[in-house]
Amino acid sequence: MELLESEGIGRVILSEQAMPTALPVAYAVDQGSIVFRSSAGAKLAAAGNGTVIAFEVDSFDEREQAGWSVVVTGLASVIADPDDERHATDLGIPHWVEPDGAKYIRLSPSIVTGRRVGQAPDRLPATAPHPTAPPTDSRPGSQPSAR
Repeated sequence: MELLESEGIGRVILSEQAMPTALPVAYAVDQGSIVFRSSAGAKLAAAGNGTVIAFEVDSFDEREQAGWSVVVTGLASVIADPDDERHATDLGIPHWVEPDGAKYIRLSPSIVTGRRVGQAPDRLPATAPHPTAPPTDSRPGSQPSAR
């Protein structure tokens, strides 16, 4: 989650008309969840139905040939409580969508996975359930982390 806090643009990954799609969004990390804004469409429909979605963020330095990628999977929900909406507004997420009908969406993580490539690839576990289970590394031959 710390890596996610270092960026501000990610991709919501969901099924649209039975096909996978990745849609860019501006976001913020708030109390362990991902918050972004959406108008009518696939993202808002998925959140309104309490659908499981994925969210991906990455960073890569071509010169150093190093980077990371994090994927968060969990339930999406529309932020409907007026106090929670005000709080989401205060997060300062850039508004890419028209204000009419736009809503904030919260992704509550169930699974957080990721990897580093290039420099120090072993610092981030390959798979870590969120938030209560200890991190695990699912790469062949790896030992459980003592974190």
